[in-house]
Amino acid sequence: MIKKIKNILRPFYKIYKVWHEEKFRTKELPEVINFNANDICNSKCTMCNIWQQKQDNEITPEQFKLLLKDPLYQNVKHIGITGGEPTLREDLYLLYDAAIQALPNINGLSIITNAIQKEQVIERIEEVIKVCAKHQKSFSIMVSLDGYRDVHDLVRGRLGNFESALAVIKYFKEKGLSVITGTTISKANVWDVEELLHFFKKTKQAGRFRVAEFIKRLYNDDRYDVIRNFDDDETYQLQLFFYKLIATYETDPTYQRTYKSIINVLGGGKRLIGCPYHNEGVVVSSRGELAYCAPKSNFIGNGLKESSLHLYQTNTKEKERIKKENCESCIHDYHYKETFNELKARIATRLWTKLYQIDSKWYNIHRLVRPFKKLNQNKTVFIVGWYGTETVGDKAILAGIVHELTENFGKINLYIGSLYPFITERTIRELDIPATVIDVWEKEFIAACKSSDLIIMGGGPLMDLEVLSVPLKAFQLGKIYNKTNIVYGCGIGPLFDKRYQDTVKKILSLSNEIMVRDEKSKLTAEDWTNNNKPIKLSGDPSKIYLKNLHQQFPQRNIISCYLRDWTYEYSRDLSYEDFLIKKKDFELGIANFIKQKAIEMRVDEIRLEHMHNFVIGNDDRDFSRYFTEKYFDDFEIPISYNKYLSTVASISASMQSSKLNVCMRFHSVVFAHSFNTNFVAVDYTKGGKIKNYLVDENQMNNYLSVDNIISNYAY
Repeated sequence: MIKKIKNILRPFYKIYKVWHEEKFRTKELPEVINFNANDICNSKCTMCNIWQQKQDNEITPEQFKLLLKDPLYQNVKHIGITGGEPTLREDLYLLYDAAIQALPNINGLSIITNAIQKEQVIERIEEVIKVCAKHQKSFSIMVSLDGYRDVHDLVRGRLGNFESALAVIKYFKEKGLSVITGTTISKANVWDVEELLHFFKKTKQAGRFRVAEFIKRLYNDDRYDVIRNFDDDETYQLQLFFYKLIATYETDPTYQRTYKSIINVLGGGKRLIGCPYHNEGVVVSSRGELAYCAPKSNFIGNGLKESSLHLYQTNTKEKERIKKENCESCIHDYHYKETFNELKARIATRLWTKLYQIDSKWYNIHRLVRPFKKLNQNKTVFIVGWYGTETVGDKAILAGIVHELTENFGKINLYIGSLYPFITERTIRELDIPATVIDVWEKEFIAACKSSDLIIMGGGPLMDLEVLSVPLKAFQLGKIYNKTNIVYGCGIGPLFDKRYQDTVKKILSLSNEIMVRDEKSKLTAEDWTNNNKPIKLSGDPSKIYLKNLHQQFPQRNIISCYLRDWTYEYSRDLSYEDFLIKKKDFELGIANFIKQKAIEMRVDEIRLEHMHNFVIGNDDRDFSRYFTEKYFDDFEIPISYNKYLSTVASISASMQSSKLNVCMRFHSVVFAHSFNTNFVAVDYTKGGKIKNYLVDENQMNNYLSVDNIISNYAY
């Protein structure tokens, strides 16, 4: 009992501890210096104008040492030296030596370089390494890399810079140094950073990513054409990209929190993370001038002419101005420890999330949450499901359900539960559906359930997923508050785990109406409800919406493919090791099948399109990069993939204009059949939902099983 009480109280104590530390923080001296070694640069970046500057009154190593002896810097533990381009200074190593000698508590030093002049960069950093080694101080290197191959050279305005940067990285990594890359994303490279990330993963290169910001020391106030000027598609693509970094690349929790903050700011929200420059950092220019931060601070004086400590402590109005005018919207990638507000929000979300797990109990907590205020007399509907991870097919499902609801009830008040709300916000804009998106891991989930007349599990499969908790908890609340619970056009399976089978049975038992998308799911539902409930075979709800998109398009002489990564959940009959062997043969077979069809049909191009763009559920663009690189390197017919976003409209157009559609994602099969196209269906579900659909629609002549592919094409 005591242990249980401690576990309950521990998060609240942690919140109090962080609050107390922030509330009663004494005025601190900086622990970090961002020093600009010079004010000139040899690149011509699209997102800054520093290369147009002319250096004057450049601080000498002797002056730098004198400046750093000021009491302001007595607690400094790290100094990062940037520019401009710091390796343009012949005396660069003397600046590091001056810093080490002047700062008694320093333990780490770093540099950011563009690595344009390879030999000079290596020579001058080698000198710095010797200085740091002599004094036994740690040293790290960041190399700017803003795109893959030509993209980087274009962004940096220097031909050959990508190769010189790689050469510098390789040289120092082979010497055992820590070398990471820094990538700045602007309008110029927003659609190309995915290629760079793919390259980093292949080569096991560590890197950090940031969004270009207006920064005073870069003189880029006039670069509004490329800085923070993203359209809706570009903004959404960046949100997807930073989530991909969190899920598949970045492992450090601090940087993950920074990326979550960037996602929030991109979506129009406030900066979520703190900033070291509020209390623990200071910027020193190449002329000895001081600033509270690099992006937004005006210079507050010159440390060569006045006491740095005096300047820092007597110009706090400038710091307050920055906090008031700029901090909430700042997207710059300053990293900082978790703040009180962050911790409070994280623990609140964790508590609600625990409440919404499959096996959790309500303990009447739902009674403490008020329903939303009723706006009118229209029917109020709450749709839950896998929204927040929706594929193009899921979007069509949502549109189909909403179409039927408005036909039945006229105008409705609509809430949509979402696992990742920014995804569903984009979906309703794309489909022009008036709705309020509800985060299913917050208390508003309860409010939406209590406020609705109908609670709908809106399409998709009821399968082996932990987030079956979402429709389960929604239907439990629906039963408590006498709402109508509807399973609307779902499939059932694959379900291998008894825990998830039992959860689906509970969902069915809590349902007032059950509509499933295929005959096999109908038989399963009838069995699991002991034939005590009427089960309706509704078909897939997406088909309702797709009827409106069926039209004539000019035909292109291409094969369009809608492939996905084949994942283990559909092959639990195999060991994981045997699955990987079979997967390799399956991929080879698909590639050879596509090649054979391309030659037979004499097409001009093979085009890979994508039914899903989000890392949760696997971004199909990632598979396309891998697939073309591995299997089509020297194929005679051109192959390309669509690096942009997919929508219901774009997929509908590509399918209806292609000579052949090779379909693997389930809803690509539904789309291709609904539009009466020439298609083949590759059944990665091994007799599951794809075969179920084709049997019901009498389309088995378009069917290709995994074993068909391997036995006939994996040569």
